[in-house]
Amino acid sequence: MNAEGYGKAAASKRSARGLLVALIGRDDELAALESLPGAFAQAGSKVVMISGGIATGKTTLLRTLGDRAIDSGALYLGAVASRVERNLPLGVLEQLFRSPALPAASAERAMHWLEVGARVTSMREPLTGSAGHVPTSVLRGLWEVLRDLVERQPVVLGVDDVHYADDPSLQCLLYLVRRLRSARLHVIFSECSHLRIANALLQSEFLREPFFQQIRLEPLSKSAVADMLAGQLDDRAAQDLTTAVHEASAGYPLLVQALIDDYRAGAHAAAGEMLAGEAFGRAVLRFLYRYEPPIIEVARATAVLGKPASIGLLGRLLDMDAAATLQAVNMLTTAEVLVNGCFRHDAFRVAILEGTPPTALRTTHGRIADLLHNEGAPATEVAAHIVAADHITAPWVIPILQEAAEHALAADEVATGIRYLRAAYQMCDERQRPVITSALAEAEWRVDPATVLRRLHEFGAPLDGEPVEGRDSLAPVTYLLWHGRVDEAVDILDGLTRAPHGTADHGAATAGDYCTSRLWGAYLYPGFFSRPPDPLPAFARQGPEPMNPDLQDAGLLAAELAQGNEVLALAAAEAILQRSRLNHRTFAPLTAALAVLTYNDRLDQAAAWSDFLLAEAAERHSPTWEALVTAQRALIHVRQGNLVAAVDLAETALHLIPPKSWGVAVGLPLAAMVLAATAMGNVRQAATYLDIPVPEAMFQTRMGLHYLYARGRYHLATSRAYAALSDFCACGRLMGEWGLDLPALEAWRSGAIEAYLLLGEPHKAERLGAEQAALVCPGQPRTRGLALRSQAATRDPEARPALLEEAVEVLQGSGDRLGLAYALAEESRARQVLGEHEQARTLARKADALARKCRARIPEQPGTVDRIDGGPVVPENESTPFTVTSELSDAERRVATLAAAGHTNREISKRLYITVSTVEQHLTRIYRKLNVKRFDLRAALQYSEIDVTVPERVAEPERYAVAGKGAGGLRPRGLAGEVPCGREGVFGYEGRPRPQAGHNSAACHGGT
Repeated sequence: MNAEGYGKAAASKRSARGLLVALIGRDDELAALESLPGAFAQAGSKVVMISGGIATGKTTLLRTLGDRAIDSGALYLGAVASRVERNLPLGVLEQLFRSPALPAASAERAMHWLEVGARVTSMREPLTGSAGHVPTSVLRGLWEVLRDLVERQPVVLGVDDVHYADDPSLQCLLYLVRRLRSARLHVIFSECSHLRIANALLQSEFLREPFFQQIRLEPLSKSAVADMLAGQLDDRAAQDLTTAVHEASAGYPLLVQALIDDYRAGAHAAAGEMLAGEAFGRAVLRFLYRYEPPIIEVARATAVLGKPASIGLLGRLLDMDAAATLQAVNMLTTAEVLVNGCFRHDAFRVAILEGTPPTALRTTHGRIADLLHNEGAPATEVAAHIVAADHITAPWVIPILQEAAEHALAADEVATGIRYLRAAYQMCDERQRPVITSALAEAEWRVDPATVLRRLHEFGAPLDGEPVEGRDSLAPVTYLLWHGRVDEAVDILDGLTRAPHGTADHGAATAGDYCTSRLWGAYLYPGFFSRPPDPLPAFARQGPEPMNPDLQDAGLLAAELAQGNEVLALAAAEAILQRSRLNHRTFAPLTAALAVLTYNDRLDQAAAWSDFLLAEAAERHSPTWEALVTAQRALIHVRQGNLVAAVDLAETALHLIPPKSWGVAVGLPLAAMVLAATAMGNVRQAATYLDIPVPEAMFQTRMGLHYLYARGRYHLATSRAYAALSDFCACGRLMGEWGLDLPALEAWRSGAIEAYLLLGEPHKAERLGAEQAALVCPGQPRTRGLALRSQAATRDPEARPALLEEAVEVLQGSGDRLGLAYALAEESRARQVLGEHEQARTLARKADALARKCRARIPEQPGTVDRIDGGPVVPENESTPFTVTSELSDAERRVATLAAAGHTNREISKRLYITVSTVEQHLTRIYRKLNVKRFDLRAALQYSEIDVTVPERVAEPERYAVAGKGAGGLRPRGLAGEVPCGREGVFGYEGRPRPQAGHNSAACHGGT
């Protein structure tokens, strides 16, 4: 039989015994043994040694040869040597002669001699320290037993793991092989070449036998692994997994099969992706436990260390000498388990760690931490093991964890830094806790501000009144402000500011910390921080100037945010943005600088800087920073008219940190979403945003102003003029009380003007329009354009075009596309009223095109319930040049298209297969809906961007209607997701007024 035939036959038999996989890729070895089964029947003994590393398939090949021997008519006697029986005299021979295939008489004779031999060798051992030689009488007795057997049939002895065999058994086997060299006695051994077990007989005497043959098994090649996978998985999976499985298993059949089992059990993330699971973990432990100690101990220590370690460190960790440690590492390297001191695949490391008892793991981590600290290892290396050890009582532990946390946070490994600080918090004493708490709160605030709430009570003064080194008394101010506890924050600041020199317990607080706290206060609570700031506290004035360069202009920004009209604020904001990199010290001034640009109508600059800061915040793994900048960017998008982007970013901001974590700042993303959704006509979507709970303290903040204004716009869109007026007036009253009545912050008067006009009170609207125009600061084009639009709405028809034309001119350079669209639409209506139809149509087309780009809706009838953000305000008796054609039915659109092309009623009836009377009825409704006569029909359709080109054939009206939609023909009935704004109850409150939070629905600020 040739190698291929033998391989197939052997593979078939192994399949029946579940051993097929171990013979894959062993064609060369099987070919070398091809002639062996036939030689079993011939005279002359054979000694075969199957050697190789652990788990390379030696046992399977030995069993295969045993089966072949039985098939050829030989008597096969098998034994498995064991580590625990190495000192049991003649233990291997006892297994051989207890084989079930051995005749009973022969077995009885053999066992008699084995008992004698075991008794004699055991008696010699206490005297010599070893088992000594087997008595000659025993050797001759066993020889006679085998001689009788080989005379009847060939005898094959198989010993697996012979490297563990006891010396007396090996002495007997060598004696028998030599005495029966010409007989039909054959011996097959398997040994692990990776185990350094000294055995002179195996290493020398057996090798001298004339018929000795050695077969060496290596781990499977990549192609053999591919064959093994192909035999159990589909072709695509086998092809995709070959490289990963070979890399993870190093070609050991045991490990390859385990990975296949895990894959078939579902341990893969996607098609073609391999993940090691429970089967692989068990296989790795079985693989390593086959080695002699201390291999498993060295492997476990290497796994716990997690990185290459010196032989000296490993030796000290395991209390081993350097020679033994080096030998163990070399064995693992030879076995390709370790590569350059690391596991060849992380799955090995994970399996070892999962197979180690938790108590042993913690103990090892503690031992490693102590050794690394003594060797002067970096704090980050030591800290990881301190955390894993769970608890170590040593004076150096807390400083190491603090230092490691600082490094981790500086490297934007925020989660790691928090883990170190939490461990320090658990291990520290009462004197250390305030400092740890301060650092931990600052790190946790970067991820989720809500987590800081549970630590605020720990920021109080020490119980014994003694100052604590490193304690920052200003640390809680930002968190208190963020979560609406402004009175407590102000008390801390005032206490430090007004305390006599040397009496304030400021701890580690610096002038920079003080300025940062006041900057947050001015940004969030302008009403509380509107007065000129007190001089720096005494502790901040001691010694040389301690101010961080990034905070040099913080005072200007705070004054601008709290009072407005700071001449140098814009330059200061730009300077801070240019020179500062985002970190925990600069986040406040960068946020304030971005707000200063936004509230001064520098929208393009604010947009560019916010995009830059967004990218930087994402890189720094700080969800809180990223969320706040994202919300600011959403507000900028609203003011630029990018409504879809505004909604997307605002929703992203609320996903980065949940609403409960936003504190009082939640009004910022909510306001952006409500304004954008309302402007797009999605009032139901806006209502869902308004249903999100907000803290009462929010209405004391800048974000409360944005929220009130946005909710007022929503009320206008749902025909709730009184509710809208209440919100706008509450917004204005707060701004007035704070001394911050600046239209660029929130143009509340524009909303109130619309509400008053809807309520039929034009005189109040006119007074507010004049006030707003007088308050606009130079260099604020968007705010000025909005003020001009609102003022025009309160004037007589003859005076409106001039004001609106000026508004259009101003808004063209403001960056507010939607505001420009509204101004164009309002000017179009104003000129239509004055009979300037051609110019009105031109302006209307421009307005509609801009509104489409913004995804906004220009109201169909001004002064009705379909009001939107910044929508035009004109008396109800005025009209647009043409209303939008979404009111036309498909049949009406077909008729309108043909009529606009010049076809007569009869021609239209023939082309559309309808009666002339039906055509006339359609045209009557079309003229009424579009507010035009027949000669204006073509212009009206062009205004709505409807293709007035008549198709060559209109034989299938339904197909024509569909083909025209969205492709330059018939216009769809609205944008996806739009909800009509009417009086019929889309608001969802059945006409009941929505509760007003944070203010009374009283008269407006300014006497309105």
